[in-house]
Order: sequence, then structure tokens, then C-alpha cells
Amino acid sequence: MNDMHHLSALLSSDSSVAVSPKERMEMILQASDSKEAVRGLSTVEFYDLYHELGPSDGAVLLEYASPEQVQTCFDLDLWRNDSMSDEAMTEWTEQLLAVPDEQFAEIWNNIDPEVMALYLHRNIHLYMSEDRNDEVEIPDDESPNIAQTPDFNYWVAYPEDAEKAEVLRQLVERLYRVFDVEKAWAILEGMHWEMATDLEETAYRFRTERIRELGFVPRDESAALFARVDIAREAEAMRSATQAELYVRSYPIGEKLAASIVAYDESDSKECYFEKILSKVSDTETIRIQLLSLAQQVATYDGFQPHETDGFAESFALAVAYINIGLEYASHEEDDVAVRILRRVALKKLLTLGWNVTVEIGRKAKILISRGHLSIVEDQRMSLLTGDQRDCVEGMLCSRPRPRFSSLEPYRCMKDIQASAMCIADVATRELFFGEGLHKTRDDISLLAYSNDIVIGVENVNFDNIAITVMTRRATKRCEYWGVLAPDEVPDRATILDAISYDSLMSLFESDVPETTRVALRRYAHQLRDYVEESWPEADMRPEAQYCQALLIVEE
Repeated sequence: MNDMHHLSALLSSDSSVAVSPKERMEMILQASDSKEAVRGLSTVEFYDLYHELGPSDGAVLLEYASPEQVQTCFDLDLWRNDSMSDEAMTEWTEQLLAVPDEQFAEIWNNIDPEVMALYLHRNIHLYMSEDRNDEVEIPDDESPNIAQTPDFNYWVAYPEDAEKAEVLRQLVERLYRVFDVEKAWAILEGMHWEMATDLEETAYRFRTERIRELGFVPRDESAALFARVDIAREAEAMRSATQAELYVRSYPIGEKLAASIVAYDESDSKECYFEKILSKVSDTETIRIQLLSLAQQVATYDGFQPHETDGFAESFALAVAYINIGLEYASHEEDDVAVRILRRVALKKLLTLGWNVTVEIGRKAKILISRGHLSIVEDQRMSLLTGDQRDCVEGMLCSRPRPRFSSLEPYRCMKDIQASAMCIADVATRELFFGEGLHKTRDDISLLAYSNDIVIGVENVNFDNIAITVMTRRATKRCEYWGVLAPDEVPDRATILDAISYDSLMSLFESDVPETTRVALRRYAHQLRDYVEESWPEADMRPEAQYCQALLIVEE
């Protein structure tokens, strides 16, 4: 990164002494008052330490945890978008069942009742008779895991999954053991009559407000980062912004980000214009806070949980990439304009702009594909492209467009965007060459490939080798140059190179073409020349017999 580490300097946490999670836990547990030491951690610090230790080692912390610390763990771990995960709740229930009765009671009495009620409501069914002496009627299709509650008021049908059923059975028995019968009965009765949708909606609403206070944003709001905007209008608004309209709030998680940023700075990524401009900005505190929040929002949108550090590192890199593209696009890489934009425009807008630039290149690729001119093979939508071209176009067609399908690397800068735009222009030029220059259609190409029994297979027929064949036959004055050359008809290398010159390509067009098209056709002629030079065995040799179909059928 040209020895620029402004992101690291800006965002890395200040920890002079590295202490392992286990060492930190031991220090806490060896304190004179372990309970006070554990509860002295902020809720996010507790959450981080618990996950760094893992559920097995972190379980001991739960014996001293405050209900608020446990509630934060529930808020950050249990939800997948706006739905509570039963699997995650089962894992946490197992952890709670391991704490002493007094601690269990304190936690149960002080966390959201809707969360536990929803978990019970989803997974157990209660049956009772109106009269204690009457037989309880249980449907035939009910789970076979049925047992009575300790007070004999209910028959409880637990899930068919034996392990999950055991966790829930222990939970019900724990309620009766820790609380009096009347309260345990009230918990089950209340759960039984509530609507699951109401419980989940209420729990999600309370959870959303709490995570906001911690600096987190729910997924539905994170989705706003990827809203569609008019990129030209947004860029102009950023360039002409006269005053800062930034709302920032502190963000508590720093240690995970530090590791993510170090990994980013040590990567082989392209030079980052955003990082370069950071070195020219004196007051970067608002940028720091925004960037931390945006990285978390991208991670949330992508479905990563807050403790999944690998995902967070990926999301941080993605946020920086889109911000970088947005800044390059809006400023035209004029440094003074870029500095002014960073001081006045929210990073969120730059990220959204950068994302939309990549979406626009993806839209152009979709238009290219939708015309249906790129394949003569039924189960391949781009058989007429070379492997490199297919890789590029397939990458642009991804739900999150990227430079290549074969690589998971996102677009990082406008040079990446421009390379993809050039790929689209090159493919469109090939369409133009056949459609406007030769007046041939996709069906014509297909007929040529299939009717001439190309032995290597039509999958290897692409615009380039067909073009070379056509231009070679034309240059050698064959009366019908829309066909395949016989082995004894292959001219020498110089003749073929002359046949695919720019002037030869242009001679096919009956009217003037725009200058941009001329540039593209000139580039196409150079690409065909490179193709021939790379494919030809030696400068003074003719191709071997297998290539005698006029380079037509040079295998990829």
C-alpha cells in the first residue's frame, strides 16, 4: 500500500500489552470479588470475552454475569434479521441451565420475558384436562416425547429431536425447582396463550432499541447502504456540498476492528485513494466513528454475527472498497475536492455511491447478455466469448458485482470498474463486427459451426477465431468467405496478420462509425493480432494439422 497505513493509525485500538482471553479471565476470577470484577465489564466487553473464550471456557463467566450482560449476548447472538434463531437459543439455554439456581433466577427475572416465552411457545405444547380426573386428549400426530410437569397440571409435548427435547425438559423442571409452583405455572400458562408473532415482534422491537444504544444497526436499516441512487446527481451534490451534515455517535467495538484493519493493510490490495486522502485530513475523528459503524453495518447486512471476526474483516475491506470507489468517482481524483468531500459528506453516502457504480456496470453486463447474441451452445449463455471474457462478464452479473467470477475480490477502485467497462465494450464490438460489418447473426455462426462438423467442438468456437477465419478467406479472395478453410488453404502468418488489420476490419462498414466505435474496432484488431501471434507455433511455420481450420478452432 505504498507504505501508507493511515487506516491503521486512525482505527487501531490502543493496547500496549496483549493479554490472551484465558489470561484475562483468570485475572478476573482471581480478583477478591469475582462477581464484581465480571460485572465491571461493559456488556460489549463481556460479550467479546465470552466469545473469545468460547462457550465451553466462557461458561464460568455466566456464573457471575449481570442480567444486562446476558441480555446483550442474547441481543447480539439470537437474531437472524428479524427472526429469533431456535438453534442459537437452544445453545444459550444449555449455558443458562449450568449456572447456580440463584444466578438462574436473577437472570430469568431481569431479561426480556418475551424471548424465553417465544422459545417455549415454539417448541413445547401443553395439554391438560378441564377436570384433573379426566383423561387428557393428545393428538395422534403429536411428538412422542411427552411428560408431565412436576405439579402434574400439564402434559408437555417436547420436540421430536431428542437432544432439543432434553434441553427443554430440563428448562421446565428448572423453572419449577427455582421458582415456586405458582410462578412456574404462570410462566407456562402465559406462554401457552400468547401469539408467537406478537412475542417475536415485541422482543425484536426491544432488542433493536438496545443494540442501537451499543452502536449497532439492525439489518433492515443496514440495507439502506445498498439503496439505488442516481450516481451522477449524487456525485455532483457531493462536489458542491457547502457545509458538513454529519451525524456521528461513538462506536464501542475496537479490538476486533484493529485486527481486521491490520489484515487489510498487510494485504496485496491495490493502492487506496481514500487512504491517501486521509493523510491530508487533519481532524479524522468523525471519519473514524463513521467507518467503524459502516463496517459493522455491512457485516450485519451480510449476515455475520458480531463475534465472527473473519466476516468482520471481510466487511471492513468491502466498506473501504466502496467508499474508495465513491470518493474517486465523486472527486474525479482531484485531491482538494476529495478532502472537501470527506470533511462535508457522510461516508455512508460515499459507500452507497460506490456500490451504485458497481451496480451500474452490472446492469450494462445484463443488457449485453439479454440480447442473446453471445452463445451458440444451448446450455451456455456465453460460449462465443473467450474464457477470460466469460470470467469477467460472469463476475459483473453476480448479485454483488465483482471484476471476476473466479475471484471473490470486490471492485476496489475505478480502475477495476474501467477494466470491466472495457470488457463490455470489447464484447459489444464483436457483436457489432458480425452484425453490422458482416451482416451475420448468431444463427449464422451456429450454422457455420455445426454444418462444417468442427471436430474440436462448437464449445471452442468464439467470436475471435471465427473472425480470423472470415477475414483470412476474404483476404485470400475466396468467393465464399463465410466458411471453413481446408488444410491446404491456410495462408502464411503474414497474410493472416494483414487480413485482420484495422483497415481490413473498417472496410466492412458501409457508413461512418462514431469515433468511440473506431477506437473499439482498432482495439479489436490488435486483440485479434495478439491472438494469432500467441497461437502460431513459430514465426516461419504454418500451424499443425489440428489448427488448419484457419485458427478457427484453436483450442483454448
